[in-house]
Amino acid sequence: MRSIRDLKLSAKQAMRGRTGLLIMAMLAYTALGFAGNMLTTMFFPGTGIPDIIISEVFLFILTLVFGIFYAGVRYLYLNVARGRAYSMEDLIYFFRNDPDKVIVATFVLCLISLAVSLPVNIYLYNMEIGTSLEAQLDWAVTTLVLMLAAMAVSELLTLPFEMTYYLMADHPEMGGTDALKSSVRMLKGKTGRLLLLKISFIPMMLLSVFTLYIALIWIIPYMEMATAEFYRALLDELDENSTF
Repeated sequence: MRSIRDLKLSAKQAMRGRTGLLIMAMLAYTALGFAGNMLTTMFFPGTGIPDIIISEVFLFILTLVFGIFYAGVRYLYLNVARGRAYSMEDLIYFFRNDPDKVIVATFVLCLISLAVSLPVNIYLYNMEIGTSLEAQLDWAVTTLVLMLAAMAVSELLTLPFEMTYYLMADHPEMGGTDALKSSVRMLKGKTGRLLLLKISFIPMMLLSVFTLYIALIWIIPYMEMATAEFYRALLDELDENSTF
């Protein structure tokens, strides 16, 4: 059985000599996300409920497009993990190969995240910031706690679908809905181990504050590669006799 330590070691070995390109790919995807948020703020600067709804819809649509790009990121990392030919062009692989199936899968994942975050956003919208320092601190702490809680719940609900993009990369004939279902079946009984793998990166992320979060430039690709290795372990690619 592959331990979390072994998976992370395999990820480090796969990244050796390729770290720069993997970081560039993740930075490109992150930059798109920032650009999307900036465009949303630029086009819909209002703070009224109608403005917020329209901006959320606009960001939702952008996220569907970004999902195709993120699927390409996972395709790139999987190619690197397997020792196959790879290049930055892998990032647009799904744009040229049935992007609609990725959009379908991303739509479902985005709906889950939206359903989780919407109540939190509504509550925060109606919550008074206050004028005193104490009230403002309470608002800031409450906002942070609620946002982190929403992120955690969203992560837990979407965890069974974590292998979706990998499955579509390996099975071009597989549609978005089928890939989501296959991911759930594939992770049945293994979701807890995947969660532990992700949790194992939290201390590193917390310590990155001492580098002004610059270390995240390496930590996030490391975690992404470890997830790719987890997928390979599920397929028994890492060890022919694995009972992972």
